[in-house]
Amino acid sequence: MTLLTFDSLRYARRLRESGMPEPQADVQAELMAESFDAIAEKVLTKAHFEAVLDARFAEQDAKLEAKLDQRFAEQDAKLEKRFASIGERFANIDERFVSIDQRFMSIDQRFTEQDAKSEKRFAEQDAKSEKRFAEQDARFEARFVKLEKTLFLHTWMLGLIVLVLVVPQLQAWLA
Repeated sequence: MTLLTFDSLRYARRLRESGMPEPQADVQAELMAESFDAIAEKVLTKAHFEAVLDARFAEQDAKLEAKLDQRFAEQDAKLEKRFASIGERFANIDERFVSIDQRFMSIDQRFTEQDAKSEKRFAEQDAKSEKRFAEQDARFEARFVKLEKTLFLHTWMLGLIVLVLVVPQLQAWLA
């Protein structure tokens, strides 16, 4: 794919016209054609240069793409591993919260039971206190009734004493 061309017949004809013998001109033209072809093979054309560059860039792009894909895959794997680890941690935390919730429910149940027991005890104590106060009130009431009877008797007795002792004395003084 050479763009440079060498016309060996024209070269040989010009050599013959300048006075060179025909066999020598033909040999020299052939040698020039061969060397020109060898040089032309080594000459880099723009299209060839672009093709080589495109191939190399494509190769480098492929290598870079492969490396990037590998690195992204490694990073994805690391991230997935980390997220899995974080997921496990959250699962453990959730389990701990469930355990704590169960403990709180147990404590709440115990408080409820304790409240019920306390309410029952307070009700029993209130009933006992009310009963004792009622008994005490009944005793006081009985004593007050007794005292009222005694006071009633004392009042009559004092009245009799006054009549028996004070009235005759007053009569004596007044007489």
